[in-house]
Amino acid sequence: MHAVRTARVTTTAWLLALAAPGHAVVAQRLAVADTAACAPMPSITPAEAGIPQTVVDSLQRVAEAMKSDAFLIVRDGKVVHEWSWPGFRMPWNPQSVTKAITGLGVGVLLDRGAIASLDLPLVDLFPEFAAPDKRPVTLRMIMNHTSGIAAGRGERQFAGQRDVGAFVRGQPMAEPAGSIFRYSNVGAQLTSHVVQARAGMPLHTLVDSALFRPMCIRDWRWETDDAGATYGYSRVHLTARDLAKIGQLVLDGGTWRGQRLLREATVDTLTMRRGGRVSQLAPIAYVGLWQYWGGDSVRVDGALVARLAALSVSDTLLATVRRLADASAGRPMLTSRLRATLDSAFGSDSGARRWARETGDTVPLDRWRTPAQAMGHSGSWGQWLLVFPETRTVVVRFASWRHPGRSSEEDGFGWGAIVGTTYRLVGTSAAGASSSSSSSR
Repeated sequence: MHAVRTARVTTTAWLLALAAPGHAVVAQRLAVADTAACAPMPSITPAEAGIPQTVVDSLQRVAEAMKSDAFLIVRDGKVVHEWSWPGFRMPWNPQSVTKAITGLGVGVLLDRGAIASLDLPLVDLFPEFAAPDKRPVTLRMIMNHTSGIAAGRGERQFAGQRDVGAFVRGQPMAEPAGSIFRYSNVGAQLTSHVVQARAGMPLHTLVDSALFRPMCIRDWRWETDDAGATYGYSRVHLTARDLAKIGQLVLDGGTWRGQRLLREATVDTLTMRRGGRVSQLAPIAYVGLWQYWGGDSVRVDGALVARLAALSVSDTLLATVRRLADASAGRPMLTSRLRATLDSAFGSDSGARRWARETGDTVPLDRWRTPAQAMGHSGSWGQWLLVFPETRTVVVRFASWRHPGRSSEEDGFGWGAIVGTTYRLVGTSAAGASSSSSSSR
């Protein structure tokens, strides 16, 4: 068993029991001064939050039916509903939700000037990227999953790697840099090593000092490899409330209870909180290691037609987009309409897949959020951090592979419908409550 590292605290028996072969664990349990920033999240009733109790009850039934282990709803920094399965222990590893926190670590360095922009070439940091095909790779590409580096086989590829940094830096190119979107744990892990190279400290140390401590996130663990580097694609362990604090930080544009921890412009860059241009047509877009869910709009106009024509895409794709551009007369349309129209044009082929194949997901789209937008990240076995800016709501869901009755990872991912369900119920109910309240005055 590898040694257990502690961050300025005394190692205890319960911590030692959490260590597993093949990695170390960095843990934190600190006595933090009792300040306004450290006060517990207040609790309010659903009625006080403008959410009918029937809506909360409905979401709770979904959570239990999908074998959740913890479920939390926070609105405006106040706990509206909190539930956990009997015996479920936190802090918990939300799997790939870790990527969202890794992305914020980059934000800290952007604010400090240690990284000038997301267009930082990786060759400036790592000699392994001096090869001609790897030289164009940038930090933005590895964070947006468009680096072209071979993505490998999920998490299994890291098993037994004592120096994960050397492993990911040595991965070959699978496609030209920036040419296509491909979800990649390798890219997220490389991001951790970029942070370490520019900060002069591991990712977990930077995030602890810049974000966790000011937010009084005290009960956490973050696994590292034998070389002391932080896993950036997964393996942070947090409580549901502390993960919700991360969502609230983003919701509030980088402030925590009046204290600015990240610049608002940095948060917008990393999360598309205010929208922005992305090249992916798929329902989930990826920006800054954050996921951005549907309900967004896209402008289909002559400029987009010209960009496609320059790529020599198929006549079917070009003609379909030209018809939509003529019909929309420059007005924005739901991105889902563009996808559905392409689905029809290509028959059984997915319009989003065909778009990716023909454009390499490199054609910038003017996509921006509408009231149905959600941000956050998902993780294996159905972990979720969801942030709904329009209704100022944060939802956290944890799920364990040890939960009674769970037979597969897909059982957990089936809960992905909560993105639309939560917005439809919580968002709509909030609007309805506000309207009723206004009319009563």
